[in-house]
Amino acid sequence: MTDDAVVEVGDHPTAISAEHDPAVVLSLVVPTYDEAGNIEPLLRSLHGVLTDSQVGFEILVVDDDSPDRTWEVAGNLAAELSGIRVIRRIGASGLATAVTCGWAHARGEILGVIDGDGQHPPAVVADLLDAMADRTDVAVASRHVPGGGVSNWSALRRLLSRGAQALGLLLLPGTVGRVTDPMSGYFLVRRDVITGTDLDPVGYKILLEVLARGDVRRVAERPYVFLERERGESKVSAGHYVGYLRHLMRLRLHPLRSRALVRYLVVTALALLADALAFLWIFDVQGWNLTRSAAIAGEVGILLTVLLHDLWTFAGRAARSSLDRFRRLAGVQLALGVLLFLRLLVINTLVNWFGLGPLAAFLVALAAVTPASHLLGSRLTWRGVRS
Repeated sequence: MTDDAVVEVGDHPTAISAEHDPAVVLSLVVPTYDEAGNIEPLLRSLHGVLTDSQVGFEILVVDDDSPDRTWEVAGNLAAELSGIRVIRRIGASGLATAVTCGWAHARGEILGVIDGDGQHPPAVVADLLDAMADRTDVAVASRHVPGGGVSNWSALRRLLSRGAQALGLLLLPGTVGRVTDPMSGYFLVRRDVITGTDLDPVGYKILLEVLARGDVRRVAERPYVFLERERGESKVSAGHYVGYLRHLMRLRLHPLRSRALVRYLVVTALALLADALAFLWIFDVQGWNLTRSAAIAGEVGILLTVLLHDLWTFAGRAARSSLDRFRRLAGVQLALGVLLFLRLLVINTLVNWFGLGPLAAFLVALAAVTPASHLLGSRLTWRGVRS
């Protein structure tokens, strides 16, 4: 191994610069820790696939100062095979941050990541490159599209994986819902999509970070079969799922610093106020029956939500055509239909079974059901609008 085969780094920038080498199309990062037994066959296979693709490439091995000296094994191979660079991180650890470290040092127009344990088949990177040719922003290798799968997972691990995806859909529908495999660690992204973005991932997956914070417009998926390890032990543990949950929560709370979400919450509050005032007027003043009054009042809140979000919250970013507004209205109606029915059911139950007064029952149902329903319905309907 030559003296300059391995570059040692400590603290590293997280922002991705716009500068790149025109001769390098793809920079593929391989984050590693204690993968000395897997790294050589993986790098040889990757090098062969990328050489056959006839695009300029570099493979960056980012090792977290492995006790088994993975960085040294990779460095020896870098002296033999062109296009391989090795970064040894001192005093830093974490799979996702290793990826951002590699991207910060990358020179390619397209950035990518593949696990260093041999469980991602190298041949699929050629499929991902083909997917990027059509001005795709992110190309993801997925286990959950036709042709994809897992080789020998236990029922528990399958359940945990699907449960994690369901939780992500609940907390971040507009991000997680864009791909079938949001926990994939095998994907490519155009440099300009994340240029200047302060990537700050938590845990061991970075795709969510890219989808949530990057300027991602077009996403493509290609199938792959997740392979079993040939050497070493899996590093997936309960702690990784905790890290995934922390990452979801951080991404969910991050927009609170944005003006759009403040407006979003104000609109929800105004819709609830209009809902309550409409009910009082229809039920108390006009003398209509309880169920009809509550249903119409709920509809007033829905219509006001659609109008204010289009004209104020997402002004200048949401499509403003009549067709788009109708689509949004239909989407909100569909999303809130079940919850509006639930509210009417709660009101009638409180009045008929528990003897609560109509006004008190309406206010209880309004406080218990409506805020969540307005936020959920709006979030699902404006999912494609970045805040």
